[in-house]
Amino acid sequence: MAEPAQLLDENRTHAARIAYAMLRCEEPMACPLKAYTPPGMPVVGTEAYVFTPSWRAVSRADIVPFLAGLPSPVLLSPTTTRGMIALTLVHELSGERRRWAEKTLNNATNCLDGLANQLGLDETSQVRLDLPGEAVPYSFATVRLWTQQFGVQVGWSLSPLKDDPRAQARLVVRRSDGTWSHQVDSS
Repeated sequence: MAEPAQLLDENRTHAARIAYAMLRCEEPMACPLKAYTPPGMPVVGTEAYVFTPSWRAVSRADIVPFLAGLPSPVLLSPTTTRGMIALTLVHELSGERRRWAEKTLNNATNCLDGLANQLGLDETSQVRLDLPGEAVPYSFATVRLWTQQFGVQVGWSLSPLKDDPRAQARLVVRRSDGTWSHQVDSS
């Protein structure tokens, strides 16, 4: 049996995967970066992301571990430039800004809990993240951890799912063009 700390790390990694998937869903809405990329450096928006205010490029392969390793809950806001994400660590904030950041995360968790209650979900229920080309089931506990740790500033909702025996509900993203992720790709 896995140790509790190992399970928490695994769940945090899965929650970071959900956050990254939601950021990827929003990518087509942003403009490509038109800056010069020196030879040997990853191209932001294609091969890497930059989480501002840092200018360090994080390769796509390293984004999930990067997010999972952050020292506190975080707000992630896609920008109008593809691959550029504004990152705000909650523990670095103070006063009113910290209260509003914490409220943003609490509101997401409360919304998820309300939708889960309507759908009759519990901690062991499976929720399918439904994005273009991607339909991955996660435990409700992992999805809940995502709302507590990663405030991705995109629209989302939870709805019943009847066509997949692996999951009882579907988590979808509403892109900035108003399209729901489960309508973007019919899979």
